Amino acid sequence: MECEQKSTVDQLIEDPGYPYSLNILFTEKNGEFSWEGTEIEETSEDFRQYLFRNGSSRGTNYSPTARITTLSNTFNQKVLGWFKKAQRSSNSTKTYFSAIYKLLTDKQDSILAELEDKFTQLNDRAILSLKINGQFLYDIPAFVDAFLFLVNEKDLELSASNQICSICGQRKDTVIGKMSVFRFYTLDKPGFVAGGFDEQQAWRNYPVCLTCKTFIEEGRRIIEERLRFNFYGLSYLLVPKFILPPNVDDEDYQLIFEFLYRQNKEIRLQHKKAQSFMTTEEDILETLADVNNTLAVHLIFLQKIQSAERILLLIEDVLPSRLKELFKAKIYVEQLLYSEGNHPFHFGFIRTFFNGSVDKYFLHIVDSVFKERSLHFPFLLKFMMEEIRKDFYEAESNPSFFYKVRQAIAVVLFLEQSGVLERKGGNAMGSRFDSLFEVFGQQMDTNEKKAIFLLGALTQMLLEVQQTKRNSKPFLKQLMSLKMDERTIKGLLPKVINKLQEYDAYQRSHQQLAEEISTLFMTAQKKWRISVDELNFYFVCGMNLVSKVKDILFAKEEATIDAK
Repeated sequence: MECEQKSTVDQLIEDPGYPYSLNILFTEKNGEFSWEGTEIEETSEDFRQYLFRNGSSRGTNYSPTARITTLSNTFNQKVLGWFKKAQRSSNSTKTYFSAIYKLLTDKQDSILAELEDKFTQLNDRAILSLKINGQFLYDIPAFVDAFLFLVNEKDLELSASNQICSICGQRKDTVIGKMSVFRFYTLDKPGFVAGGFDEQQAWRNYPVCLTCKTFIEEGRRIIEERLRFNFYGLSYLLVPKFILPPNVDDEDYQLIFEFLYRQNKEIRLQHKKAQSFMTTEEDILETLADVNNTLAVHLIFLQKIQSAERILLLIEDVLPSRLKELFKAKIYVEQLLYSEGNHPFHFGFIRTFFNGSVDKYFLHIVDSVFKERSLHFPFLLKFMMEEIRKDFYEAESNPSFFYKVRQAIAVVLFLEQSGVLERKGGNAMGSRFDSLFEVFGQQMDTNEKKAIFLLGALTQMLLEVQQTKRNSKPFLKQLMSLKMDERTIKGLLPKVINKLQEYDAYQRSHQQLAEEISTLFMTAQKKWRISVDELNFYFVCGMNLVSKVKDILFAKEEATIDAK
């Protein structure tokens, strides 16, 4: 596959997207212009010939070609307005454009009358353009030069002559110093200004020639169209970067290029939906994870504020090997906590606990995940418990409490597996539940933490008994809205045992679990070094993973029966 190389002007031209064109026809000989009438034609597949590029809705376009709204407004604003403006583009073409402008104004009534007649017969969308001696605007150098000047006019306000372009490395007649391709680059802040805070010297920061500018604009357009993805109220641009100069004849390069730029986005995303990572709907990172480390990606999170842009987060040089590690962690969590492909893990799980006003914390976690930077567990717990407590008030009737706790567990496991949270574990008394703690309890590195987890499971067993016998769970009130401290949690165990006995439901499995909790409490540190958020998090984790605790208890009971 060969990559099509567009010229500078071709990259700037846009497709007007209308099926017909109304053309004002002129002839020119020795600098004298004559109006020859108008014509209507179907626009061909080669839309370049009309030299169309949309401008301001209230101003002119970058050429006298425009989409027709009402003929009189389009003619006056977009055609006459353009010729009036273009006369200042170059001294060499000033006379040329002035002559056409004068003819258009002199013949305005006749031209508009003929255009109206044809447009009424057409009864379809059309653009308005010009031809001179049968030539389209694209084939007339004066119009092309004026087109390029007007496109670059604003950027040329800050420029220098006979300087080296920072992109192509060549000395060019003109380089600009203030591109408008990305709106976050401004010169009104000290950090962007070189030359002693003299804006006129700021071109030294990033001098770019006009040719390279068009390639940068084309790159931005392609990225916007193909590689912009929604991300839970935010959006990001995925910018690929080849670490080594790409070989266009290399099969891997061709496949990557085809995947990133050529394929239909909807088809690609539908195919990859099952293994989505960044969102539940769209993702291409899984495919990139299979590429050798000859390609890196940048993730740019941008926020648009009116006409300006602000970088919320820039994640640079994410290698495919890192993406592979993250997908491995994702699959591990899904297989451990969910069955039959339900609830595939994605960043939405994290977003659940870091939404709205805490966007910056959410992006901090995203950055840490991709760059494998450590996060502090207490920092995460603060926001997780805040969300979990909101649903706890309706835990008796609302299943979202269960799902939200399971999401929190999934997040912790994912961050552990991806190397962002330190995996602790060990440093505690041996327990019949060691296999469970080995998988789910890497943060539970002390006996008191493990006791709290198991107490949460025993409490959930009591709540299930109450639900069966009373169709309600009054014991939830004893959990103090999940703001229990050390004293409260130590006093909870006898209350749970007593209630189970009252319901005549204190079975051998409950007794074994209670004995395990008591032993862990007795061998715990004298002074617990654990926050209220952490304490209650381990407790709700035990409630949520009660089935895992039951599996171990019942397996022990069956083994005992078989031995007898």
